[in-house]
Amino acid sequence: MNHLQWSTGRVLVSERPQVWSHINNRYFGRLRVGCLDEGPLDASLEAYEVGPLRMFRIEAPAHEVVRDASCGELPTDDFYKLVLQVRGRGAVEQFHERVLLQPGNWALYDPRAPYRIANFERCTLLVTQVPREMLAGLRLPRLHAGEAGCSNAAGLHGVFGTYLRALSEQLPGLPDGVGRAISESVLGLLGSTLAEAQRRQGEPLPLPAVLKLRVRQYVQAHLSDPDLSIQRIADTLRCSKRYLHRVFEDEPLSLERQIWISRLEHCRDALMADGNTHRSAAEIGFAWGFKSGAHFCRLFKLHFGLTPGACQRQAIEARQRVMAQ
Repeated sequence: MNHLQWSTGRVLVSERPQVWSHINNRYFGRLRVGCLDEGPLDASLEAYEVGPLRMFRIEAPAHEVVRDASCGELPTDDFYKLVLQVRGRGAVEQFHERVLLQPGNWALYDPRAPYRIANFERCTLLVTQVPREMLAGLRLPRLHAGEAGCSNAAGLHGVFGTYLRALSEQLPGLPDGVGRAISESVLGLLGSTLAEAQRRQGEPLPLPAVLKLRVRQYVQAHLSDPDLSIQRIADTLRCSKRYLHRVFEDEPLSLERQIWISRLEHCRDALMADGNTHRSAAEIGFAWGFKSGAHFCRLFKLHFGLTPGACQRQAIEARQRVMAQ
């Protein structure tokens, strides 16, 4: 998966605090970032675009990050922020609440409000920025973290933390084209965890918003299945087709159209991949759930403006030009 990597390792020790502050400002805005370790500021940041999500794997010595009134408006205000503690110990403070984070723990918070994050020792973090519209309809707590004990909510929280922790280790080696599927899995698990915590607190559940996240998660998990249908989704999630259509009526594209567009995007990524040079366009279409090669070609050209074969040839020619240089 394509990503950008930044590090203070090749910078003079005296210049590292300034460089690290600049790296953080680039992605998170003008937050107050301070090192709590007297040693050299040896830190790195890897930035990934995972579908609509932005993910950052950060390794740094003990430090704190503060947002207060002096920070002004930030470019991250259109996102919620989720931080997973991969290694080390940390804490998140917001709205007079304090959540301690051990490895595998995570917290979700609204970065528009003042907050403080402290890491007490060298740490590895996975920070995820979630666009606000992706969680529209969910009634989010001001600061959410896992629940203690063995409740369903605590169990889901642990599953989600384990998933994120594994993802943080695998991000550098993931192939292109899987970002949307991963993002839907992340959002589906997050939505289920938040909904279960809300249910246990006796609060009314925002069923349409939760169902929408679960539908997207199910679709991505079964996208290559040619028998995936609106009826099958409705039966699996125990609702009617009519209700399912109503849940998605506020979106510009119907659920059925979203499914075939997602399939087409996966097919395009596969057609352009170097390892698929000897696979036919029809074979790739069948692999992503299309039952007819003619139907696949027609939809592909309608959506991308060229045939699958032409897309594959253009990708091959582009690679050959690069190799010839």
